[in-house]
Amino acid sequence: MKRREFLWKSTALAGLPFESGNASPAFKSVPVALGSSEMEPADSSEDRLGWFREAKFGMFIHWGLYSVMGGEWRGKQMPIPGGELGEFLPDDNVELIMEDFRIPLADYRELARQFNPVKFDAQQWVSMIKAAGMKYMVITAKHEEGFAMFHSKVSKYNIVDATPFKRDPLKELSEACRREGIRFCAYYAQRIDYEDPNSYSNYWDFHGLKRNYEKYWEGKAKPQVRELLTSYGPLGFIWFDDRTYTPQQAEEMVDLVHALQPRCLVNSRIGSFTSQEPIGDYQVLGDHELPPSQLDEYFEVPQTLNHSWGYHKFDNDWKPPREVIHQLVDVVSKGGNYLLDVGPTGEGVFPQAAVDILYKVGEWMGRNGESIYGASPCPLGELSWGRCTVKGEKLYLHVFDWPEAGGLSLAGLKNEVKKGYLLADTSRIVDVSRADGKLSVRLPGEPVDEEDTVVVLELSGKPEVDSPVVVQNGKSLISLDYLTALTAGKTMKRHTPDGVSFISRWDNPQDSATWGLRIDQPGRYQVWITYSAQKQWQGGKYQVSLGSTTLEDTVFDTGAYCFDRGEPCESGFQYRTYNAGIVDLSQAGEYEVTMRPASRIAHNLMYLKSIELTPLR
Repeated sequence: MKRREFLWKSTALAGLPFESGNASPAFKSVPVALGSSEMEPADSSEDRLGWFREAKFGMFIHWGLYSVMGGEWRGKQMPIPGGELGEFLPDDNVELIMEDFRIPLADYRELARQFNPVKFDAQQWVSMIKAAGMKYMVITAKHEEGFAMFHSKVSKYNIVDATPFKRDPLKELSEACRREGIRFCAYYAQRIDYEDPNSYSNYWDFHGLKRNYEKYWEGKAKPQVRELLTSYGPLGFIWFDDRTYTPQQAEEMVDLVHALQPRCLVNSRIGSFTSQEPIGDYQVLGDHELPPSQLDEYFEVPQTLNHSWGYHKFDNDWKPPREVIHQLVDVVSKGGNYLLDVGPTGEGVFPQAAVDILYKVGEWMGRNGESIYGASPCPLGELSWGRCTVKGEKLYLHVFDWPEAGGLSLAGLKNEVKKGYLLADTSRIVDVSRADGKLSVRLPGEPVDEEDTVVVLELSGKPEVDSPVVVQNGKSLISLDYLTALTAGKTMKRHTPDGVSFISRWDNPQDSATWGLRIDQPGRYQVWITYSAQKQWQGGKYQVSLGSTTLEDTVFDTGAYCFDRGEPCESGFQYRTYNAGIVDLSQAGEYEVTMRPASRIAHNLMYLKSIELTPLR
């Protein structure tokens, strides 16, 4: 999974070529169609995303030679992520143990002779995934250790040719997935490969070696991706990791995937270090990161069931079913997919504790999957007692914390409610009333599901809600950011795997971001704009309209490309704050703030972080 700044700085010293510019419980199932139509041409990311938007819930599997060690090398134990066990290491992800302990490649290769997962059963794995309510599976075809978990003709360093197992688990899993209606997907670490001397990663074995990265890229990375796309049937997507060195490499890999399988998705982590704009068909948030709000682009959240991606025999701190369900619902309520990881052992089995948790989650999904599969994000935002999801004219209220008073209050929903009932028991009707613009939903005395009881409200039409309003509430500083913005045109709210949130993709006056604002302190306000902009965007004009006042200013180069210095840095995009002018808000009340390009331009306007208003004394 995602690496740390430590490695980037280390690889920079090596001449990194940075460029600027068991019994399964029954559950309600939404069938996934697999067949020859998978290979039909797709025109856009939206065409490819159809099944993905429906699926919502997937299984991530990190499995490789590192699984044999389980977080321990010759009596030396890796720390448990977030804990105090073990000495300080540059990383605590067990799948990176080769780097963390600087294990010589010759010693690491010997692990292949021990890797004989005779307890592996593809059908059992897929049956468990299906029982958990998951709709797709992603497995590490090759992680950064460089070992292929499939029968690669490109490199003999693979599970068929280098181990006593002599079987291709990806072939068996892809076939089992097709039988069970589960989408089969593959993870591939395209940038880093500890086994290849031309990859900028193994600096303990190949220190000082003159490397030819293009030789690795053209000779191993791209050919192995081609093998995955041509030997394992239709793939739902290829899950790339840790970006590429240049935008050109990213584009090459995306084009390769779409040329061989037009409907195969590519995630955003194929993107290069020098680009803030994600490349690929959908966005992936940071490891273990939950979405801060609803985003304008489709996204996926990678999480682990304990703390580790690969199997860690010392990590037994498992998420309880309640936490898994809450995270799943939270992600779906904000418009994304939840990808939950469990690492199997070197014998090819999952820890029993993980299996038990997944089956309990599957039982909940059996009763409540209607509110998850194919659901749209909640237009009401986060709710104090839980979350909500939408499907057509139904609003699903996910009650995490059962109210002692037995009722829920819901503000901002404009629709009339035709009927209310519990999803897990449709015979249990709930009373709904409206007073002072708020809905009151009367609940039974006890929840049906302790983890999350779902209440269904059938509405008169698709949900319509009041627009969000930023309320001053006596505070001197008013901050308007992507969380409360309403975008129009091509403008989008973006969130990168680095945890940076911004508003982007605007190049004409029809592209805009708008905020509702309630002022309780009339007066004159200084307007500050915080953004990041590339050198070629300098000179673009933008307008900020607030009440009867329209301010216009010019975009400046914020020094975004620190890569121009020839080395990595904390962020490739520097945010700076500029004075955009003064507005006179002479009366208390509600205002509308809108920002847009002043005229059509031939490039993106900026990456907007926030607009802030400070009162002038």
